Amino acid sequence: MKLEGKVAIVTGASSDKGSAICELLASEGASVTINYLKKKDEAELVLKKIEDSGGMAMIRQTDVTLKEGVDDMVKETIKKFGSVDILVNNVHSTIRRKSFEETKWNEYEENLKGTIKGAYNCSQAVIGKMKTRKWGRIINILDNIVNEPVKGYSSYTTAQSALIGFTRSLAVDLGAYGITVNLINAGFTLSKRMPHAPPHVQEAIAQQTPLQRLTLPIDIAKAVLFYASDWSDFVTGNCLIVDGGKVMR
Repeated sequence: MKLEGKVAIVTGASSDKGSAICELLASEGASVTINYLKKKDEAELVLKKIEDSGGMAMIRQTDVTLKEGVDDMVKETIKKFGSVDILVNNVHSTIRRKSFEETKWNEYEENLKGTIKGAYNCSQAVIGKMKTRKWGRIINILDNIVNEPVKGYSSYTTAQSALIGFTRSLAVDLGAYGITVNLINAGFTLSKRMPHAPPHVQEAIAQQTPLQRLTLPIDIAKAVLFYASDWSDFVTGNCLIVDGGKVMR
């Protein structure tokens, strides 16, 4: 098993992408903290699936934009599992479509807080343990909207773009400690919480990809597994685009 003995924290883990990531990491031997904010029932379902498959996990309700709660989540994870080796930052701000002229500056601040502050708090909380062990993986999940901006999402796109700079600068800062920091750029992902799009729009997007389908949560989870494992030992500050090749079109 590729991650036997490793411990992971996955934020936003009650989402379709988050749950797929948790389940795959656990199937490869990692103990997993399943972070959620509001959807306790769905987080508990992820926990049950992992435990029924013989894996180890715990759930933790935490608003990752609040430092104290994040620190407590990390301490609880270390107390239960002994370490934190892998952090997956999978929390983003809520997407709201609005023209640039109607967008207030505080909406930019809200999007930056939702995307960057959570990643900042969680990364700050885990790097001490990772530095001590001289091994760590921080994996940030990005939205492909940064490569293909959509009209009406300027504040959200700006915050997502900031995650690129955050990732690369952290990779430089932490490389000497054996900690890698990477990005996964997720394409339009088929999930029950995907932004509203009628079937004909979904089909049109799928037809724009060489692989002729939308991104699935498991596609993102497999990319996380690559970054989390020893396969990616010499990869840091990198952005892996998982969109079926749509970005080429």
